[in-house]
This record gives sequence, C-alpha cells and structure tokens, in this order.
Amino acid sequence: MSLRHLFRSSPTHEAIDEAPTQVGEDAFREVAPYYDDLMASVPYRRWVDYVERLLHRFDARPRDVLDLCCGTGAVGREMLRRDYRVLGIDLSERMVRCCAARSPRLPAAVMDARRLGLKQASFDLVVSLYDSLNYIIEPDGLASCFRGVARALRPGGLLIFDLNTARALRLGLFTQDNIRSAEPLLYRWQSHWDEERKLCRVDMWFSWRGEGQKAEFSETHYERAYEDEQVQEMLRAAGLSTLAVYDAYSFRAPSRFGTRLHYVARSDLARPAHKALQGPGEGSCRAGS
Repeated sequence: MSLRHLFRSSPTHEAIDEAPTQVGEDAFREVAPYYDDLMASVPYRRWVDYVERLLHRFDARPRDVLDLCCGTGAVGREMLRRDYRVLGIDLSERMVRCCAARSPRLPAAVMDARRLGLKQASFDLVVSLYDSLNYIIEPDGLASCFRGVARALRPGGLLIFDLNTARALRLGLFTQDNIRSAEPLLYRWQSHWDEERKLCRVDMWFSWRGEGQKAEFSETHYERAYEDEQVQEMLRAAGLSTLAVYDAYSFRAPSRFGTRLHYVARSDLARPAHKALQGPGEGSCRAGS
C-alpha cells in the first residue's frame, strides 16, 4: 500500500519518494489512542530546548526537519511551533493518524525506519528521541536506518538521537506501574533482560478507565542495547561523522553509570551518503515521542 493511497486526504510531502519502500508489521497498535495520556508528564518542550542547545553548540541552523519515529508527533509539533518545517514518520499507522488529529497538525506518513523511502538531500536535521532506535533490534536494521538517514540529509546536515544503555535495560528500567494512581490509563510493565543477546523484553498491561469505552489490553515490546563503539562504526559506514556523544540531556561525557546517551552526527561531505546505500536491514521502529 502506498503512502499516497493511505493518506489521500493529506498533502504529499516533497521529501517522500514516489515509490516508497514497504513498511513492516504495525507497532504500538493498541496503545496508540491512549499514548498521549501515558506520556502526559514527559517534558517535550525541554527535550526540544536541548536539541536547540545542541544545534547552537555545533553552529547548525536547520530549516527542514525529519522527526524519525515520531509517534503521535509531540516533538514534531513543538518544533513546528518554533517555525521549523517538519515531517514525521513512524511505523505505526495508528500513531501517524494521531499526528493529524492534534494541533498544530504535523504532516506525517507511515514508514519503516529500516527502509526509508525519502528523497536524497531533503532535510537539514533528523531527530529521533526517547530511545526509539533501541526498538530496532537487529544491528543490520539500525545500520540500514543510518544509511537511509545519511541519504535524506543535505551535506552538513545533522542527526540527533538517543539510545538507552545496556545498564538501563539490565537494571529493569521498564519494570514499573501506576496501579495505585488516579490516572485514567493504568499500566503494569515487567521487563526481562537477556544478557547474551542484549535484548530487553517488556510485557505491558494497560487498562483505560477514562472517558469513553473502558478497555484492557496487553502489548509486548523489545529493545536492544548497542555498544557505543558499534553505533559509531555504523554511523561511519553510513557516511555520518560522530560529532559528540553525551550523557542524557547534558554536555557531559558518557559515564559507566549512564542510562541514556545522546548522539550528534553530521553528514560527511567527503563521502556522499548515497554511495553507502545498499540493501535493507531487519528490526523494527517504535514511536518515540
């Protein structure tokens, strides 16, 4: 199914290829209508403040921005409010449809981060926040994602993203619940860590008791932990130069106690990104904002 067929009522974004790659299995299917309630306490404005601090630090003045794994579009909408031109993409059709239902409306399309159907040199900046890329659980899939980003970036454009560390996933970051709260969406999550495969499985249970029909459902999510050296090698192979790796939301060097890292990479002028584009990978992409 093409993006044009799926979103005939939406204007076609000039950055989307005429023949986009096929997307994989839908993700975040059941939780999508309740996702904004689940993330109500997330400080998206402060996240975008941090992105702008990074842009200032590296003397970047982007205009066209891709919100990669955009979810319901909270980060992209905040950037729209700050006068950037933004396109969101996500693997979950239901999350993408939420982008059109919020204000300001974020132009968004269903697309797999491992198989980006984006025109070459369409963006000055690609952002992917809230451990979205940890959801790509096969290394070949993450490498393919970086190649697609490199192709979509203009010369000198930046990629800013974050990743949960192995320490965070090993310590059971996702084992949590709000069962005793007064929130309309109750949840209980239990994480399971596989040290050999560096995979975290999270069994999620939800119960909606807010307005409208009551609902109870479950989802199972997976995140993979990547070592910093592995990530930087993938970036280099894609034609992206790593400018910095920081402890979460700071300008501090990573520490062994860190639970989240932020990366800043730049399109490598010496190696045109299109030369690195060969073959799709495997994995998945989750909504991250």
